[in-house]
Amino acid sequence: MPPPPTSQDFLHRIWDALNRPRAFGSLLSRLVEPPAALHEAERRRARLLAWLLLTLILLTGVMLVLVILTDIVGDNRRGFYTILITGLVSLLVLAFGLNRAGRHGAAAHLTVACAILAPWGSIVLDPAIVRGDFVPLVYTVLSILLCSILLSVRTTVILSAIQFLMLLSLPFFVPATTFINWPSLMAFVFFTSALSIVDNFINRQDLGQIDRQIRQLVESEARLRELSVRDPLTGLFNRYYLEETLEREVRVAARNRRPLGIIIADLDHFKRFNDSHGHAAGDAVLRQVGAFLRKYIRETDFVCRYGGEEFVLIMPEASLQVMREHAELMLQEARHFHAEYEGQRLESVTLSLGVALFPDHGSTGAAVLAIADAALYRAKGAGRDRVVVADPAPV
Repeated sequence: MPPPPTSQDFLHRIWDALNRPRAFGSLLSRLVEPPAALHEAERRRARLLAWLLLTLILLTGVMLVLVILTDIVGDNRRGFYTILITGLVSLLVLAFGLNRAGRHGAAAHLTVACAILAPWGSIVLDPAIVRGDFVPLVYTVLSILLCSILLSVRTTVILSAIQFLMLLSLPFFVPATTFINWPSLMAFVFFTSALSIVDNFINRQDLGQIDRQIRQLVESEARLRELSVRDPLTGLFNRYYLEETLEREVRVAARNRRPLGIIIADLDHFKRFNDSHGHAAGDAVLRQVGAFLRKYIRETDFVCRYGGEEFVLIMPEASLQVMREHAELMLQEARHFHAEYEGQRLESVTLSLGVALFPDHGSTGAAVLAIADAALYRAKGAGRDRVVVADPAPV
């Protein structure tokens, strides 16, 4: 067994990836790709947050290196800023992990909290940085901008108001800020907040419309899929679904060493309904016979309209005896069934049924279906209104 990779091996892999653009792009794609279990709207938001977090982690990491290796903040304040920026990097990495785990909301709130903590933390640790210079205070708007991208309009409004009030109260706690051009600073924060709120509102409206359109497309696709496998007259599965599903059911039955039963039912003398009452009445008979057949299937079974007045019932894990009894029951009940059309009770219905079983009568779904169809024609040739079970396949 090879030894587990060390941290040095891991760093070498990252370095190799950075030196290969295609591999680096693949690595980034895997890092920002959200969990597949999320809905598309959630995946889109999680992907955006992942890119933002990677950018913030990179920029904050560069700032940490500059603080440690240069005299950008002075020796007497290097320790404070090192602790502050290291904490921010740690929180951003945590937010990235939460986002990767599918907890987009928690990650977004933590990201905004980091953007609040960064400028106010530096002011608390080093009040002298705002003496006569409002540039450090400008960074407070970053949290508002991030909030407008990641969180709701309501949250953006609340955060903007809090930031504005905190800036207004700052001169009472840090007298040095009285030298700052406050009207200009407050106007900048106010206009930035207002534009962020409006932008957030517009984006939320647009994203909501996109989400609704995506849901409609998904629902339309599901409806189209349903229409493609359903017979429009009876609502039963159609021949396409039967052909698509039967072989899969046979493979499952073969793998589990279980039988699979097939019953083909044909509506006897159906032409008389069309000739006596018209094609609309014939359609009504087919529709009601389809509903009648649905009463005789289990949760694991399914019934299809095979074509014309023929129907196919697929019954997984049903023995030949169970199939025979099931077909006989349908035959008896059909004799007491009367379709209705325009308030008129039509003649009673009789069925001819052919029964076959996998693997007794064939090794494929198509073979068993053909054997059941042959049994059906034997039932019709023998006078209709009866059940014929296929003969066992020759050994």
